[in-house]
Amino acid sequence: MNTSYSGSNKPTELSEQDSFCDDEEYLRCLLSKEQENKLYNGLEKNPYLAKARVEAVEWMTKVIRYYSFSTLTCILSLNYLDRFLYSSFDIDNDSDDQREKPWMIQLAAVGCLSLAAKVEEVHVPLLLELQVAAKESKYVFEPKTVQRMEILVLSTLEWKMNPVTPLSFLDYIAKRVGLKSRDLRTKCKYVLRYLICDCGFIMCYLPSVIATATMLYVIRSGMETCNVGIDQYEDRVLGIVGSINKDKVEDCSRLIQLHFDACKSSF
Repeated sequence: MNTSYSGSNKPTELSEQDSFCDDEEYLRCLLSKEQENKLYNGLEKNPYLAKARVEAVEWMTKVIRYYSFSTLTCILSLNYLDRFLYSSFDIDNDSDDQREKPWMIQLAAVGCLSLAAKVEEVHVPLLLELQVAAKESKYVFEPKTVQRMEILVLSTLEWKMNPVTPLSFLDYIAKRVGLKSRDLRTKCKYVLRYLICDCGFIMCYLPSVIATATMLYVIRSGMETCNVGIDQYEDRVLGIVGSINKDKVEDCSRLIQLHFDACKSSF
């Protein structure tokens, strides 16, 4: 294949202004597509579903850690699970029908984690291996049963398997703020991974708010070395995504700080 360019087809380098416009368009696209976690408010009305979700997330977290899956796999698997539960269960009805099938949510968790791994990971364990990685698993399902659940999840989510997540915003924010440290994304991903898996409160915030609050926490906690004053970086972070509710960002950031402080004091 001839991939050479000639004449008017020769590519030109993007100017700073062009790059800025592309960044702005990218941000507008992300903001237009991000969605709230609709399951969050419903869990207060359905204690059984809330408890079952906690158990499912704990199982998923153990498997993710066992196989060293990426942070994106972690976030996607929980995103799929919450969207599936919201669409498949009568949130307002804590009925006996739900209680009679305690295995259903665990099966959904297996299917969602398997799908997320297939989307993101290079090496995906066999379905049986995926389930027995967490030795405390209450149920182990046949591969065919999990595959049927995968199809049901795909159908329920209308094959929309690439949602906007907090990770979608991190690179944009870091670039615009001027924090280009290679470790910055790793530190933010570490915080995000912990929050997504272990903190129920994080569900009530939009991905853009979670990403911005996470960046603020990393800067304020000293996890990231700043070349200028911390206050200047905070102002830059809060000023980048103008349409984000800054009060919610500050609320989320405070909750993150309180949670990590509590974790430190427990040791």
